[in-house]
Amino acid sequence: MRISLFLLAAVLPAAEPSPVPTGERVEVVEGRTVIHPYPIASEFLNVLPEADERAYQERIQRALEAYRGQFNGRYGNTYFENEKQSYPHALIDFANGQRDALQFLQADDVDGWNKHTLMVDWYPCFTIRSQTRKYFWLGQYLTPEYRQKMFESARIWTEQDPLRRPHSAFVPPGQREALKMAKEGGWTPQYFNSWVDVRNTDNLRAMREGAVYLMAEETGNAQVTAKYKERIRAYATACFTTGMGEWDSANYLAHTIVGYLQVYDFAKDPEVKALAKGVLDYLSTVAATAYFKGAVIAPNARDYNNVGPKEGFAGEAWLWFGDNDEAKESKPYRDFIHMATSAYRPPAAVLALSRKDFAKPVEILQAKPTYAGWFEKTGGEDRVEYPVFLHVGRTFQVGTLPFMHRGDVNGFRLGWQESKRGVATLIAFSGTQGYKGHATATNGKDQVAQHRDAILWVNKEPKADLHLSIPVSATVSQQAGWTFVQGERTWLALRPIAATGGEIDAGAAEKLFAKKDKKTGQITGSRYPDDTIVTWNGDGSGPCGLYMEVGEAPDHASFAAFQAAVTGTAKVDASGLAKGRVTATGSRGQQVGLTLSEQGWPVVERGGAVHDWAKHQALYQTGSVGTSPVTLGWKQGELKVVAGGRTFVGTLKDGKYTWENR
Repeated sequence: MRISLFLLAAVLPAAEPSPVPTGERVEVVEGRTVIHPYPIASEFLNVLPEADERAYQERIQRALEAYRGQFNGRYGNTYFENEKQSYPHALIDFANGQRDALQFLQADDVDGWNKHTLMVDWYPCFTIRSQTRKYFWLGQYLTPEYRQKMFESARIWTEQDPLRRPHSAFVPPGQREALKMAKEGGWTPQYFNSWVDVRNTDNLRAMREGAVYLMAEETGNAQVTAKYKERIRAYATACFTTGMGEWDSANYLAHTIVGYLQVYDFAKDPEVKALAKGVLDYLSTVAATAYFKGAVIAPNARDYNNVGPKEGFAGEAWLWFGDNDEAKESKPYRDFIHMATSAYRPPAAVLALSRKDFAKPVEILQAKPTYAGWFEKTGGEDRVEYPVFLHVGRTFQVGTLPFMHRGDVNGFRLGWQESKRGVATLIAFSGTQGYKGHATATNGKDQVAQHRDAILWVNKEPKADLHLSIPVSATVSQQAGWTFVQGERTWLALRPIAATGGEIDAGAAEKLFAKKDKKTGQITGSRYPDDTIVTWNGDGSGPCGLYMEVGEAPDHASFAAFQAAVTGTAKVDASGLAKGRVTATGSRGQQVGLTLSEQGWPVVERGGAVHDWAKHQALYQTGSVGTSPVTLGWKQGELKVVAGGRTFVGTLKDGKYTWENR
C-alpha cells in the first residue's frame, strides 16, 4: 500500500522547527530603535494613518527608554510563573540592544516538574505566553540546539491535550503534609494534576489556549491543533455574541490582549489568525470605549483599584491610543514589549473611538455577561448580568451600574480633563471596605440610576457613609443646600438625600489612600496624592443618598452660570423615600428617578419613562442622546465602529471572522 508524502506530512508530527524569518528583529536607525514584528501577510493588518503610526512608535521609544540600563542581566527567576516578569524584562533588554539577555532566556527552568518537557517550562500561563514570543519572534537568535530543544519539548507537551493530563509531580491531598506543602494550596502541578495551568479566567485561558495551539501547530500534533482551534473559535464567538467574562477589567484586559497577540502574530492557519484578529479587534474596541484621556473611565469587572492616568489596561492601551501627554512620565508595565513586538494595530476607527473623536454628548448603553458563563457554555452566556450606562461629554466621561459596586466589580467611574495629569478619576463609594481599595468599596446596599449627566445614588443603610474621591485641584463650596465641586473644565453639583456633610474629609483620605511600607507597615505617604475625599453621612431617618449632576460648557456659560441654573431649577423629590422612591430634575430639565428594589435591579426612570431592561440587551447601543460610535448586538456577531471619519466593521458568522476598514 502506497501513502503519499503529502499524507504522511499531514498525519505525522514535524521533526524540526519551522524556518526562521530573515532580517533583524531589532535595529538602531539614526539613533532610534526600530522593532520589526514577525512577518505577517498584509491582508491581516489594520493600517493606521501615517501620523498615528509615527506617534505610536514614539511612545514605544519612550517605553523602551524608561527601562534602558535597569536590569544589568538581573531579570528575576523562573520559579513557577515568575517568568511573568523575568521573561518580559529580558525581552525588553534584548530590544534595547542587550543580546546577553538570550543567555537567560535559553537557560533551563528551575522547577523539577519540567523534566518531562526537557526542563523547558510549558506550565504556567504567564510563562508560556512569553515562551511562544521567545520561540517565534527570537527564533533566529536562539542557538540551533536550544531551538530544537524547545521544539522537541513542545512536541512532547502537545502530543496530548496538556490540560488535565495526569502529571507525575501531582501529590494527592492526603500526602501533602509529609512533603511540607502549604495547606492552603497553590497552582503548581503538585496541586493540580495537569501538564498546563488549569486557571480559567479570560486572561489566563487566552494565554494557555494560544500557546498550546501555536506549539501543537508548530510541532505537527494535528489532533491537539484541531481541538485548540475550536477553543479559539469558541472564545471569538463568545466575544462577538455575549462578550467576555472579565468585561472591561481595568486590571486584566491587557493580559487577555497579550494572550491573543501571540496567536495573531504566529499562527500559520489563516483562519485561526483571522479569529485572533477578531478577538483583538473586539478587545481593542472594549478598551477604546472605556478609555478616556489615558485612564480607565467606565464600570468594569475585576477592578483592582487601577485609578488614574496610565493605570491598569490604560497603561498599555496608551501606547496605542495616546491622548495623554500631560501625565508625568512613568515606567510602563512590562507587558508593553508584547505590543511593541507585535504587528497588530487597532483599526483606525477604534483609535478615533478611544480619543472620543465623534459627536458629543452621547450616551452608550452596554450589556455585560456573567463572569464564568462563556467557558461553562459553548458560545457564551444566556443573559445580561451587568447593564452599563456610559455618558461621554465634551470634557468628561461617566459610567454606572444600577447597583454600583459588587465584590471586585466597580460600578462608578467619572473622569474629567485636568491639566496636570491629563485626566482625574472620581470614584463614588459607600463604606471603606473594597477589593484592593476604594474603587470597589461598598456596604453592599447601593442602587443607582443614571440619565445622561444626571445620577441618583441611594443607599438602603440609614446611616451609610457616602464618599466621593475628587482631585485636590478642584474647589469645594456649599450653596443653598448643594455641594459644588469646580474642576478646570467640568463641574459637579451634589444634593444630599437624608444625609448631611459635603465637606472635604481629610481623615478619610489619609486612611483610605495611605501608602504603607510592605515590610514595616508604616505609612509612607499617599497612594493618590493628587486626590482627596468628600463625605456625607446618612441622617438615620431611612435610605440616604445623593443626586449628582455633571456640568460643562457650552451647556452652561461658566461655573457661576452652572451654579445659578442648579440652585434655581434643579430639584430633588424625596417625598417617596420611605417607600424607596426618589426623583430628580436637573438644571436643564433632565429627569431621573429610582425606586429601590429588594432583589435585582432597581426601577429606573429616565426622561419621565421607566427604563425597559428588556431593551438594554445589546453589547453596545445608542442611549437617550446622540449616536453611539460603537454598536454590537446581543448574539448578533457584527461589531461596527464609526469615529474620526473612519468606519470599521468586524463580523463573526458561522465561526469565521471577516472585517472591513473604511
